[in-house]
Amino acid sequence: MDFESTIVAVSSASGNSSHALVRASGKNAWSGIQKLGIQIESRKLVRGYLSIGTSALPVFVYSFPSESSFTGQDTVEIQLANNRTLIDLVLQKLVAATDGRFAEAGEFTARAFLNGNISLSAAEGVCATISANNDAELSGASLLRAGALAMATEPVATVIARTLALVEAGIDFTDEEDVVAISESALRDVILDCKHKLTSVLKSKITMESLRALPSVVLAGAPNAGKSTLFNALLGKKRAVISGVSGTTRDAIVEQTYFESKEILLVDIAGYETANNELSASMQKAAQRALNTADVVLWCIAPNCNSKVEYENAIIVHTKGDLEGACADAVQANTGIGIAALKEQVASTLSDAPMPRLGALALLPRHEHNVCKTIEALSDALEQIHTPELTAASLREALNAIGAITGQVTPDEIIGEVFSTFCIGK
Repeated sequence: MDFESTIVAVSSASGNSSHALVRASGKNAWSGIQKLGIQIESRKLVRGYLSIGTSALPVFVYSFPSESSFTGQDTVEIQLANNRTLIDLVLQKLVAATDGRFAEAGEFTARAFLNGNISLSAAEGVCATISANNDAELSGASLLRAGALAMATEPVATVIARTLALVEAGIDFTDEEDVVAISESALRDVILDCKHKLTSVLKSKITMESLRALPSVVLAGAPNAGKSTLFNALLGKKRAVISGVSGTTRDAIVEQTYFESKEILLVDIAGYETANNELSASMQKAAQRALNTADVVLWCIAPNCNSKVEYENAIIVHTKGDLEGACADAVQANTGIGIAALKEQVASTLSDAPMPRLGALALLPRHEHNVCKTIEALSDALEQIHTPELTAASLREALNAIGAITGQVTPDEIIGEVFSTFCIGK
């Protein structure tokens, strides 16, 4: 990836907002916007006009010098009307004026990382924020973005690098009797301390994978039991097609919503019946898959109907309370009677979704894998502590593993640690 060119991209999300944001970052970002006729002021919002054909487009421009920008390079942000045609024209003019190019995926954040403005895990937090599908994922992503994992692992990486430097220095000067880079007892204490800190990271972790899983509430029952009407009422909008014709709901319909304060997946499935052709067999298989993974099943029973409930996690819901023969406690999805109480009942049966507590560390699978690899390598170093060469090899393996999390350990750092922590001038 080329990090010298000035890059240009839309930085606001697509949608129906009134304004959009276009960003340029690189050595020509400031000069380029000035070529377009806008006089900028460092770290100040200024108003200007861009020539678009024979018209002047009003814009706001914010300019950041390299030392105070996200990317670590001179950056300009242009706020303009959210119109796709205008945005494309401004992007083309900005690329031409800066002699730049369109940014690749993630390149603004990559430049921030390479210029030392954010850690690798914080950069991953930006990506996790963009891809988050629920509140729990957003909370976990914010922990990554804030650098919680980096603050826990970078000091350990520094200690391992320094310790490796001392062990290797001791090997290099093994023939010098008066040179002891690090004693065996001190080495053992350092390794044990690093292991303890990384074990604490694992104990306080919450995996991003676990935050993605929302509890599912599945509406089931015989055909025409009022499931789709109830589904729409619980959702608060018309999502499922309502019909008196059996088999209207064919595929499982899934919507994300809230019951009380709990975020859930609400699922409407085909009516429970014996399959009599290939299509209905497929419908029943899809319904069964949803039921097998459901946290709660709302088993819907219409008036004057009997239905056998086979699921321990089922809540019986009598539907169509406005019809003759309905149960006294039946819900009326059309009028909303009983809907709030049903939501409250379901919410009370669901365990709280995992949410990162203050001080918890949100880990992606690769983070957990590399922490475990680091601990394993440190354990090997302890076992081989009587043989400096083997200890050094294990410490280097540990450093490589934890460096995959921090993204900051390089051979140059090892050399730097030798000169900063051990005097070789002899």
